[in-house]
Formats: sequence, C-alpha cells, structure tokens
Amino acid sequence: MKRLIYVGIDVSKRKLDVAVKIAGDAPSGPRRRADETWTSINDEQGIIALVERLRAIQPQRIVLEPTGGYERKALRALRNAGLPAALVKPVSARDFAKAMGHYAKTDRIDAFVLAHFAEIRQPSIEPIQTENQQRIAALRALRTDLVTTRGAYTNRLENCDSEVREHIEAFLLDVEEKIKSVEAKIAQAIEKDPEDTAKAALLQTVPGVGPQTASALVGELPELGKLDRRRISSLVGVAPMNQDSGSSSRKRSVHGGRAKVRHVLFMAALSASRFNPMIRAFAERLRAAGKPHKVVMTACMRKLLVILNAMVRTSSPWSSSQ
Repeated sequence: MKRLIYVGIDVSKRKLDVAVKIAGDAPSGPRRRADETWTSINDEQGIIALVERLRAIQPQRIVLEPTGGYERKALRALRNAGLPAALVKPVSARDFAKAMGHYAKTDRIDAFVLAHFAEIRQPSIEPIQTENQQRIAALRALRTDLVTTRGAYTNRLENCDSEVREHIEAFLLDVEEKIKSVEAKIAQAIEKDPEDTAKAALLQTVPGVGPQTASALVGELPELGKLDRRRISSLVGVAPMNQDSGSSSRKRSVHGGRAKVRHVLFMAALSASRFNPMIRAFAERLRAAGKPHKVVMTACMRKLLVILNAMVRTSSPWSSSQ
C-alpha cells in the first residue's frame, strides 16, 4: 500500500501547530490522533525549519487557514519551496470538523482536522498573491477605510453648527490628501511589477473598468485568468446556487466569495451597464424579461468577470465581439 502524507498547520500570531496524518491509497476513517505533531515558531527562522522538515517528508497536501494575515509568510515559503500548500476557508474546515465528529477545539486538534481535511477533500492549489500584489491589496484596504471615513464625516456636515463644521471641513481636507497619497502609492505599486502593469492596462481596455477596479483585481484576485469561468465566478461569489429540495424549488442566490472584489465589480458592472455596449445589451434583455434589478446586476457582474478572466488568460484586449 502506498504511503501518503497529509499535513495540517494551525496558524497563530506566535506559533504554527503542525499535525501529520499518514494514510494509504484510500481515504481513512475518522481517526482522533495525528501520526506526528510539533510546534514551530511563526518567525523567519521557525518557518525555514518548518519548510525543511516538510520537504523531507514530501506530503501530498498541506492545508492552512487564513488567520488575519499571520499565515502569509508560511504559505509563501511553502509554495516557494515547491510544496503543495493550500489555503482553505475557516468555515469549511470547521464544518468538516463537525461532520467528522471533532467537536473539541484546541490548536493541535485544529491542526489534525486540517490534515484530515487535506486527505479527504484534496483542496486545489490556487495561485497566491505576490508580495507586490499583497502591497496593492493592503493599500487598497487603507483607501477603502479612508473613503468610508470621508463619507461618514461628509454626511455630518448636513446638520452641524458652524464650530463643528469648521473642524470637520479641516479634517476632510486632510483625509482627501491622504486618499490621493494612497492612490498614488497604489499606482506606483502597479507600475513596479511589469506583469501587474500589463494586467491593469489590459483590464482598463474594457468600458466600465477604471483604475480602482483594475487595481482591486490585480491585487486581490491573483486567480484571474488562471481558473475557468465557473471556478472564478464561484470564487468571487457571483455564481448563483440552486436551492432545491424535493418538490420545492427556490430562487437561486449567491453567497460567500470575496466581498471586497465583489463590491468593486458591482460598481464596474453598474458603469458597464450604461457605457459598455455588450453589457448594456445584456442588461436590457434581462430587464425586458422582467428580472429584478439585483438579479440583473448580479448577472452583469458575472458576465463582466467572465470576460475579464478570458482576456487575462489569453492576454487579449477588449473587443465588442467577445
């Protein structure tokens, strides 16, 4: 029987709890203990030691969960070493744990659950952000916070006395300067990497896609152009899911996915439904068929995403015949 090795890594700020599960050719039952466990420090030296130890055993799959960014260095190091490390949603891992009867929760148990998840689910190895793309995403997150703050304080101007207005207006001027500064840094970050520069320029050939949408897709959706249309739609969260059971058939709905990407994609689809001839015609057909506005916009988002995905995959600029 072939010896297959699966690894789960529970990530926290200071440490990485590692569990190793050894299996045969067929998936094993719901065991309660790992074959080997250890803890590595979540710093540069600890990650180097972790990578070397895992390279020695050559696992079939390594699974980690996103943990507020503390997993990024370890994930990147594992990938750079050619190890099959996959990132899975915490809710997926927790639902799997309950389904397999793992109700207790400690760092070591969580690591073992992830190793078992790796064996049973065999999660795919998706592209991850480059360091430059991580920088773009971080700057975009800061810009989003600043824009939200600007909107909140602008609304307060509608009903405040002159003394408060004076302070708010001065504060808004400062926020506006910070937004411009962050936008300039985002543009510089995109220009720093030739691949990111080319992708951003390519995306902006599409009517309705501006600099903000392009920077979001470059920084926060590294999978664009590397997955098929169904997987990229599901990843972003614009793929309608069936809600059928027996004779009951409910409306299909979308859920999950990457909310930040979906938000900018919505704004792009809104613009494209007015100025992009292909998306506008598509939206008009749906409205003529009596579809609600939300359904129309979700369908436009998905169509726009599929077009952008195909463009990046083939390195082809926008064409109205797509």
